Amino acid sequence: MAASAEGFQAGSRLRPVAIQELRALAEGRSWVVAEHLQDLSTLTPVRGRVRAVHRGPVLEVEGEAETIVTLCCDRCLQHYNHPLHFRSRELVWLEGAGAQDPATTAQEGEAVLAINAEALDGDPGEGIDPAGSFDPGHWTFEQLSLQLPLVNRCGPDCPGPASWGHGDAGVDPRWAPLAALQPPREPTEPQATG
Repeated sequence: MAASAEGFQAGSRLRPVAIQELRALAEGRSWVVAEHLQDLSTLTPVRGRVRAVHRGPVLEVEGEAETIVTLCCDRCLQHYNHPLHFRSRELVWLEGAGAQDPATTAQEGEAVLAINAEALDGDPGEGIDPAGSFDPGHWTFEQLSLQLPLVNRCGPDCPGPASWGHGDAGVDPRWAPLAALQPPREPTEPQATG
């Protein structure tokens, strides 16, 4: 994955940047991602790029990254490595920015997107405070988290629990904690017949 040098500032880490600082940069700001993210446990460092450009009432964010995570299979309970990759581009609404004059918005740069403010007013979704900051590390974390599978399966050849299909009537190890909560059974004596 080659990262564009356009707008990249050497040595810039995935630190939050003020929205006002992005507003002053015509080309926006780019980050090269080559590190472990704080809230995502990964086997390899996250590698990729993120770019954010201020576009009037929205922040245009695009990026691509990949890493490998270790997951636990929901069927056989074995750990396995799973690659994560995303390529995304989204517009993040700047709360309170929709009230700007369209003529003023158009003057903020040649590459301003033609955005219908009325459409955004209907359902702006989540947004960022224009006086706040954009965190490229958190954005990358969110994009990678969306790629995690809902059901963890180690693969099509997953054997399932050890007791399945082996004729062993043993307890599934996932139920063992519940079995420990049961009171011990009293031994039963055979009843005399006669």
